[in-house]
Amino acid sequence: MKIIPLILPLALLLTGCTGTDIRGRISPDVLAVDTAGSVQFAAHDSRGEVITADADSPFLLENALQNASGSRLTTGHLSLLLFSGNPAGILPEYFRRGWITPGCEAVFCPDGACRLLTAEKSPTAQQLRAAVRTGMLPCRTADAVIGDLTGGSGVTAAAAFRGESLTLALFSADASCGTLSENACRGLALLGRRWESFTFAADGGAFSVRHTLLHLSAAQEEDRLVFTVSGRIFVQGKADNAAADALTDMLSAALTETARQHGADILMLRETALRDGIAAAKDCTQEMWRKMLMQADCRAAPETVFGADS
Repeated sequence: MKIIPLILPLALLLTGCTGTDIRGRISPDVLAVDTAGSVQFAAHDSRGEVITADADSPFLLENALQNASGSRLTTGHLSLLLFSGNPAGILPEYFRRGWITPGCEAVFCPDGACRLLTAEKSPTAQQLRAAVRTGMLPCRTADAVIGDLTGGSGVTAAAAFRGESLTLALFSADASCGTLSENACRGLALLGRRWESFTFAADGGAFSVRHTLLHLSAAQEEDRLVFTVSGRIFVQGKADNAAADALTDMLSAALTETARQHGADILMLRETALRDGIAAAKDCTQEMWRKMLMQADCRAAPETVFGADS
C-alpha cells in the first residue's frame, strides 16, 4: 500500500507533466489579433477565460500574452485565428514560428477581432466548418492563404466575418482587394469539392447537387488567356433551366470575381495554364501573372444532369 504514493510522483516526473506545469500554461483554442490600428491580442483559453494584451508589434504575441497571464503560452490546441488586418502581415511569420498550424482556420474580422472575441460575438470554428460542409464557402485554411500569398499572383482569399455573416475577402501583400459575392463563394465551393451537402434555390424551387465532375482548362486565344470550367453537375430533381443557369452563374462568378476582377489565383490557374501548355505562365512574376489574369476571359460551360439516379 505504501508503494502507490511513490509511483505517482515518479510517473509525473517521467512524463514531464506536473500540477505546476499544467497550472502554469495557457493553451488557447481561439486567438484574436488586431493589427489594423494599435496591436492587441485576445486569447480564449481552455478554461473559458479570455486574456487580453497590448503590444508594439504583432510578433510580440508570445511575450505579451505570457506577461498578461503569468503563464507559458502553447498554441498546439489552436483551432481558430481571428485577425483584423492584412493576413500577409502576420500569417506567414506566425506559421514560421509555429504559432499556427497549416490546418488552422483563419477569419478576417474587419469590425475588430479582439472586440468580437471578448464580447462573445466572434465566429466559431464550428460555424466555419459548417459553411464549408454545406457548400456556402470553400475551405480556406492558413496553408491555403499563405500559399496564395507566396505563389500564384500574390492575391489570396480568406474567410471573412461581416455583421453576422461569413464570406470571403481578397488581399494582396499590401492591400485589401474587396469581398466576394455569395454566388462567387458558392462557385468556389463547388470547384473545391469539400462540401458534404450542396442545396440551392432557383426560380422558387429547391435543388440539391449530388456530385460534380468539373474540369478547369486554359487556352491562348490571340493575345489573352481563356479559362473555362466544363464538365457535369449532377442534381437531384426534375430538369429545370433556372437551376442549371444558377449553377453556371456560380461558377462564372467564382472565376470572374477572383481572376478577372482582382487578378487572384486561388484556383491554381497558373498550374492549369502550365499543364495545358501556356508557356507564358512559367517565368512571369506574380505581378505579371496578376495582370494576365485580369486580362483573361473566364467562361463557365458545365452540363447540368438532373435526376435522382444520376
